[in-house]
Amino acid sequence: MHTANTQNFPRLVSFDEVRKILQDIPLKPLGVQKVFFKNALNRILAEDIIAQNNIPPLPTAAMDGYAIFWEDREQLESQGLTLLPDNKAGNPSLPTLKSGCAIKTFTGSQMPIDSDTLVIVEHIEEREGRIYLKSSLKTDEIKKSQWVRQIGDNYHKGDILLKAGSRIGAFEIGLLAELNQSFVLVRQKVRVGVLCVGDEILEVGECSTQNNFVRSVNTHLLEAIITQMGADAIIYPLLNDDKDQIKHYYQQALNECDIIISTGGMSMGDYDYTQEVMQELLEIQFKGVRLKPGKPVAFGIKHQQDSNPKLALGLPGFPNSCAVTFYLFGKILINRLQATDEMPLILQATLAEDVKRSDSRMEFRACDLRITQGQIFVSFASKKSLQSSMINNLTQNTALAILPENGANMNAGEKIEIMLLGYSKL
Repeated sequence: MHTANTQNFPRLVSFDEVRKILQDIPLKPLGVQKVFFKNALNRILAEDIIAQNNIPPLPTAAMDGYAIFWEDREQLESQGLTLLPDNKAGNPSLPTLKSGCAIKTFTGSQMPIDSDTLVIVEHIEEREGRIYLKSSLKTDEIKKSQWVRQIGDNYHKGDILLKAGSRIGAFEIGLLAELNQSFVLVRQKVRVGVLCVGDEILEVGECSTQNNFVRSVNTHLLEAIITQMGADAIIYPLLNDDKDQIKHYYQQALNECDIIISTGGMSMGDYDYTQEVMQELLEIQFKGVRLKPGKPVAFGIKHQQDSNPKLALGLPGFPNSCAVTFYLFGKILINRLQATDEMPLILQATLAEDVKRSDSRMEFRACDLRITQGQIFVSFASKKSLQSSMINNLTQNTALAILPENGANMNAGEKIEIMLLGYSKL
């Protein structure tokens, strides 16, 4: 029987030590490329986006209303103001307001020349070509410049609107459209190779007469997370517990990718070959973390002449452990290669129930969130106890409760930190 020939690492490293190791590896950001702005979704900006003009360029109506001279407001209660022709949005010729008159002006229209105030339509009555303030209102409620967007209210020429290193989401796409920014410079995508190992793994869509198999969850789970991070996932064939096969594809991935993520084969079993392959091909920086889930995590590098080292994370095979450890550690490496320092959102929350601790390791425990009277509460009632293997523990409105190393049991009402996973629907 084969016995795993693992390198003897003297101790498990802490979560903070892992983060420091990953941050201290010498890395240069990847190069840049020019892309059409609509194709920049989830990409990392490699340049500052600067406003080329004031927006709005001229005073603009913020509501449907009547443009007036503020000094004429008192006439709205007595003789009224004479109506001039309407001022529609996109009007090619801007009208000029005259004293004692008003011009109906619509949302988004530039304000008529010499006007300074807008009275919204809800406050006005029209009678025989004149407008009057409704009897329930007083003229002292009309404030100068109300409902008028002034020059540069959105932003001024020269303002930095998006900074290099920021991620482009849907709202940033909208801003780029407003700026008429057809193309943007973004960081090249990190190529992340995904290797999933195990005789028991069956691909999605395949059938088996056996019952002792698991679906290829990690392959597609990691691909989705990697894509959300704005990187390219390179998916390799499912691998058996065969050292030669694992080594072949590991070497191929080292040649083709910036980062390798392997799952499975990281424990101390007789057929856990992945860690052996890592030790033969890489300089191992750590093996084993005082973390739950995710104790059997390893990280290695392969130096390249005149370029970044190749990076490899060996992650546990259970889907929950795989996802959490990749989210905690893989994201650091991807961010460094893309020159962004975005971090997971950490919030403070209140325990809705007692928490029992049975392990001295630092723990990232899946939890449910709810908001009551403006306060975030954490519950574990809906989560299964075998967290490492339960991918359903991470679905729906889930966050990670951060339970410190060597911590004791905790009582309902105590404050803890939580890490949001993606967009949490509070």
